[in-house]
Amino acid sequence: MQLKSSKIVNIPALLLPGEFRRFLAMPQGTLYIKPSTGDVKGLEATVSVGDVVSSRHRTVIKVFDYKSKRSHYISNSRLRGVGEWRVVINPPGMLSLNAMTITTNTSRGYIYVVGEEDLLVLPFLARSNTSILYGQPGTGVVRVDSDINMALKVLKILKPTVVTCKCGV
Repeated sequence: MQLKSSKIVNIPALLLPGEFRRFLAMPQGTLYIKPSTGDVKGLEATVSVGDVVSSRHRTVIKVFDYKSKRSHYISNSRLRGVGEWRVVINPPGMLSLNAMTITTNTSRGYIYVVGEEDLLVLPFLARSNTSILYGQPGTGVVRVDSDINMALKVLKILKPTVVTCKCGV
């Protein structure tokens, strides 16, 4: 499911300030390091964010953009499954109101992201009793349990950066 259109829309979003990229690039939970024989596989959680993680682990919600390390990625039928599908617009390096609203109201299924899914871990942190898996590029997989205090800390960092971005959909 690849959406292609030349339509431009304006959407409100929070822009991640450059000085906080290094902080968020560090694992924020338990890091499962790739064994010497291959990749981390078979973990279970409520949510997976990222194509590789979503295709290799069992989760109730899978968030992906059909890209891995900025290159096209379709590896597994698990990203083409039957079930509830949602589409969100989330520009790279931002957290859009559209994406936050839809992730907050999704309890199962697939969320296809037009743009980039990396920061969509954040809305799931604010949920109760939610475990989240996301990839740590070149290293392994991070599992983090929801923590409203961490979510609020990050949202406070992002709050002064509200922008309206023009996004192609």
